[in-house]
Amino acid sequence: MVLFSQEIYTLINDALTELTASQASGRTPHNPLSEAHYLGAWVTNAMKKKRFDAIVLATLKGWQRQARSFGKDAGLKEQFLFLQNCYNQVLDVDKQVQPVHLAQLKQLFTILSDKQWMVTTDLEVGEKLNRHSGGKESLIVCAQQLSNHFDEQGILIKPLSLYVRGNQQTIVDLAFTQDLLLYKITDYKSKVKYHGEFIVYPNNDGTSLPEFPLIADEETAD
Repeated sequence: MVLFSQEIYTLINDALTELTASQASGRTPHNPLSEAHYLGAWVTNAMKKKRFDAIVLATLKGWQRQARSFGKDAGLKEQFLFLQNCYNQVLDVDKQVQPVHLAQLKQLFTILSDKQWMVTTDLEVGEKLNRHSGGKESLIVCAQQLSNHFDEQGILIKPLSLYVRGNQQTIVDLAFTQDLLLYKITDYKSKVKYHGEFIVYPNNDGTSLPEFPLIADEETAD
């Protein structure tokens, strides 16, 4: 089974490696316009030649649209460097996915509580839930999911929903410090009134790019 996280990492790494080789050979100049042209063409060729599994096709198409619409302002090289850096943290040394453990979630809950978020994990989320937070930023996780979506070793085996009311980038950043990737489902409307919904997938592996932290931006400077 092809996993999105591993396939997209391979894709990004190949693109950057081949760009570097093209520049070293003198075929591609070292300037933003030439790099943008190279990577835009690289993405299109990767799609035409079906170099990568169909699981990443939608992401490739998105990058192709960006390259065609914005040229060098699409920032594909910067995006690829940023994503490479992020995946380097959450994949293991062999660039394979790693299990998500309950302990990682609990540590996130503790960090948010320390930052005065209202963290609720003792309620079941049915079709609709209204939870007043008294103006505090709020995270709600269904008690039933916390009980049933982990195996006996505390490893996540089913997708887990996080319902968030507050600064979404903050929780994305803090989750990343625990090697957790959050996938946005909604910004606002969800089963929990006034809360957006994010998903944590087993092995941090969905079928698209997750939300990524702003805290990694400086580390990707080239």
